[in-house]
Amino acid sequence: MICEIVPESGWLRVSVGPGLADEVQECYRSAAMECLRGHCARVLVVGLATFDPTVHLAGRDALRSLALAGVPDDFRLAVVALSENLVGIYDDAVLEADRLGLEARRFGTQAEAERWLAG
Repeated sequence: MICEIVPESGWLRVSVGPGLADEVQECYRSAAMECLRGHCARVLVVGLATFDPTVHLAGRDALRSLALAGVPDDFRLAVVALSENLVGIYDDAVLEADRLGLEARRFGTQAEAERWLAG
C-alpha cells in the first residue's frame, strides 16, 4: 500500500493506493487531518486502484469532513487518477466538492494539476 502525504511548495501532495479498503480509507483520513492541522489551501491527490476503485470513495468522505471543519476561502483540490477505473470515482468527488462550495478539478496528469494549483 502506498500512502504518502508530503507538504510540497504551495500544496499538500497525497499519493494513495493501491491497497486494501481500510488502508486506503486511513490514508484519506490522515490526509484530511494533516490538511486541517496545517490549514492547507491546496491539495493534490494522486490515486491508483488496481482492483476495487470504490475503496477510494473514502476520499469523498474525507472531503466532506474538510468542508464541515472549514477550509480557507481559496481552497483548491486537484485529483489525478493514475488508473482508468478511478476516473468516475474522482469525478464524483469533484461533483461533491461543488455541492459543498469547494473548488475541485480532475486532471489527466500531475503536471496539469500542479499548474492549476499554482495559479
